[in-house]
Amino acid sequence: MNTNREGRSAGLGARIVAAVGLGIAGVAAANAAPADSKLPEELPALAPRAIAWAEQQSAVVARTGTALTAAQQQLARSVGVQHPEQVRLAIVDRFPLPQEAEVRAAAMRIGLARPTIAGLTLGHSVMVRRGFENDARLLSHEFRHVSQYEARGGIAPFLGQHLKDLARFGYENSPFERDARAHEVDNHL
Repeated sequence: MNTNREGRSAGLGARIVAAVGLGIAGVAAANAAPADSKLPEELPALAPRAIAWAEQQSAVVARTGTALTAAQQQLARSVGVQHPEQVRLAIVDRFPLPQEAEVRAAAMRIGLARPTIAGLTLGHSVMVRRGFENDARLLSHEFRHVSQYEARGGIAPFLGQHLKDLARFGYENSPFERDARAHEVDNHL
């Protein structure tokens, strides 16, 4: 998940949108979700459904998104993406929400529908809010999430761990989010 420059302080990242099954970038520290007190008990039931939703959304972007430009591929490689040719980018006006009530409620609780969210990564599928498609900071953060998905072996293994971390540490202190923020670059594409 990612918030826009005006709304972000510590960087881009993935709130518990992952509670809905995502690697999201950029929620401002002021808006960042603390560890969700309900999530640990809900996680065993929510995680498989959140992962299924994330895999479905990833497949949509894989079919409808565009391949990265040469400059975007170079940026992706610079933050550790092994297969930038597989990454697809979709420019969206708003991010999709799960249809299933409980998973949708968890996503809403963690801020997936906030207007400040600028990026969302699901495997090799990256969604970016319109107007941020050339924001190297956002893209480098999201591409780092792609690298994390690759290293973990895909959506299910990544989200299984990321959801646990988000529930335990909250968004700002989640290890995957801290790592993605550490790999952000400021130059423009």
